[in-house]
Amino acid sequence: MDEKVKKKIVRSEEELSNWFIRNYSKFGYSKIIKQNKRGFPDFVMSKNNKRVLVELETLASHFILHNHDYKKVDEVICIEDDVPLKVPVMKVKELTFLPRVTRVSATVDPETIKKVEKIMKTGRYRNVSHLVENAIMLLSEGKDGK
Repeated sequence: MDEKVKKKIVRSEEELSNWFIRNYSKFGYSKIIKQNKRGFPDFVMSKNNKRVLVELETLASHFILHNHDYKKVDEVICIEDDVPLKVPVMKVKELTFLPRVTRVSATVDPETIKKVEKIMKTGRYRNVSHLVENAIMLLSEGKDGK
């Protein structure tokens, strides 16, 4: 009977990058030529004595979301292969992506946007998400009678 292997949880692309630096040989790379911490692609690697441009993404769809250029990368390594891409994609099977936050969208009327902009000018909130989180917390405390 096969035991289920517990997958390591990764919560960000930075964690994926740190894992990749320790495990790149699993994908056939022989060495890291260059790491671009803030640029694209994330890594320039050596594979079969060839220079390979590699982008890391927790979700393959983030390649599209980040507006990356297919012509400037040779391979994408991701945890979840959730969309087809126009470049070779290798999935990291031993990792699970569990994001710290989940993005949600909301449709609001122009008056609400004006109110949000006015509140944001106070400088009490880091960003609109922070404002919304605090508003939800206050509303839930009010319902619970706290």
